[in-house]
Amino acid sequence: MKIAILRPRLTTFSSYWMKYCEEHQYEYKAFDPYDSEIVDKIRDYDIILFDHHQADYRDVLFAKQLLFSLEQAGKIVFPNFRTGWHFDDKLGQKYLFEALGIQAAKSWVFYDKKSAYEWIETTDFPKVFKLRGGAGSANVMLAHNAREAKSFVRRAFGRGFAQFRGRDYVRDRYKAYKAKKITLKALLRSCGRLIIPTEYTKMHAPEKGYVYFQEFIPNDGFDLRFSMSGEKAIAMKRYVRAGDFRASGSHICSFDTEDIAKDAVAFAFECNDRLKMQACSIDLVRHITNKQYYVVEVSYGHGMIEEGSSHGYWTRDGQHHEADFISVNWILEGLVDQLRKNDK
Repeated sequence: MKIAILRPRLTTFSSYWMKYCEEHQYEYKAFDPYDSEIVDKIRDYDIILFDHHQADYRDVLFAKQLLFSLEQAGKIVFPNFRTGWHFDDKLGQKYLFEALGIQAAKSWVFYDKKSAYEWIETTDFPKVFKLRGGAGSANVMLAHNAREAKSFVRRAFGRGFAQFRGRDYVRDRYKAYKAKKITLKALLRSCGRLIIPTEYTKMHAPEKGYVYFQEFIPNDGFDLRFSMSGEKAIAMKRYVRAGDFRASGSHICSFDTEDIAKDAVAFAFECNDRLKMQACSIDLVRHITNKQYYVVEVSYGHGMIEEGSSHGYWTRDGQHHEADFISVNWILEGLVDQLRKNDK
């Protein structure tokens, strides 16, 4: 068994995987994923891992295409097609949830201004406006009324939206500072983004040519994030920012088992079974009136490596297990098991 670990710039899964391979005496080698000869260099490897990142313009350009090509050639890859094709793509997830019958926040997408305007005249508000990509509640805004919704539409079919907006970033960092999640020094350093755009923004054209709205589900001021792989899941409750409606990226979290209801655990596993992903981070909200859970979005990434490892994990029977672990290693364990089954 030979394992190839492609080491991107912005993520950290690879360092955990390398350590895991060393501890278990698995043969592995780390590679530069941006090498033009990467396919030839990893051709003899059985398992290929690439935790590509939505904020690296290079990863967005080629990571999925590389992995799916290797998978089509018979390699075991992570993330594979089922796991990764809809990564950081809310439009793709809209169609996926609808096709699989997953109970998700209802969404609407329009590819021309006229259709969007006609819908706005018939719907109620508020509605959540989103760009197709972005993590940590970036590119998520609330349309309180038809006037604001039409403003989003005009811009979407005009000059478009930058994937990163310095003003919004600094505003969120200020809220994190007020919540004592970051230092004053970190806040002041973030102000540089008011002048200097990210590399991703410089390399990518503005988002335009579509509008995506999602139902605003009235809730109790939090969402639930489940990060799952195989039969295990770690879960946390994420509270909204003060004066905001977004929980993702707030960093106001609780891992208290009393905050995680067993029916939420069961619903998360049910959704994961339908999605058939190697690893799945799924965000849920509970409707304040009917108490049902709705999926907001999914990702292949485990967004809590260090912070979640000391709070135990859940299994589909609703039981919580106290244990120390590294959740991203569950992914590699699953791939090794798959290779061994294939070899029998």
